[in-house]
Amino acid sequence: MYKQLKNMILEDIEKGKLKQGDKILSERMIAEKGNVSRMTARNALAMLEREGLVERRVGSGTFITTKIDMNFITFNSYSKELMQKGLTPSTKVLNIKINTPDLLIAEKLNIKAGDEVIIFERLRCGDGIPIAVEESYIPYHTCEGIEEYIKDDVSLYKVLEERYRIKPIKADQYMQVALSDERVSKILAIKTGSACISLESLAFNKDDHAVELTRSTTRSDIVRYYSQLNLEP
Repeated sequence: MYKQLKNMILEDIEKGKLKQGDKILSERMIAEKGNVSRMTARNALAMLEREGLVERRVGSGTFITTKIDMNFITFNSYSKELMQKGLTPSTKVLNIKINTPDLLIAEKLNIKAGDEVIIFERLRCGDGIPIAVEESYIPYHTCEGIEEYIKDDVSLYKVLEERYRIKPIKADQYMQVALSDERVSKILAIKTGSACISLESLAFNKDDHAVELTRSTTRSDIVRYYSQLNLEP
């Protein structure tokens, strides 16, 4: 029964009767309107919350999730995308290490087995809200000493361009759905096993050489990716 109730609310969202940021009826009112028990209404809302469609705010009620639209086609920095949406971006460096990557990463970056990469793990936020965790892999021989310059809120691409003359101009991107593990969930302030957007981006310079591989886990309750397709030749 709660699945039917959930689908009714979902239909109102899809038809535009409920829009992003709208407050929805309380459990009691949903139960009365649908002629169901409060437990059924609670289960329906819990399912919508797990799917990232609604969010509960303590003391305020339940609201349709407001999402940030990120362009999947345009090769923009995360900070630039957030600023275009009117949000204040911030970046926190979680970890920096120099390591020998696995063979798959080495192959993607077109480096020899045993060559070192520098790995930056960073937390991306918008208006102070955790949005995504990123891991960036860069062949270390191309940017030795870069770890001295990468701090909180410092642009990695700006440092690469200004100090190492490395300028990514395009990227191959692959997206899929993934469930957050315990560590990432804690960083992003979400429940373990939450549905997230897993994005892998391999960036190239003007000579078509791979210069950086980034793997990110993004909260699907806050962000959605979009693209615009041109159907005319």
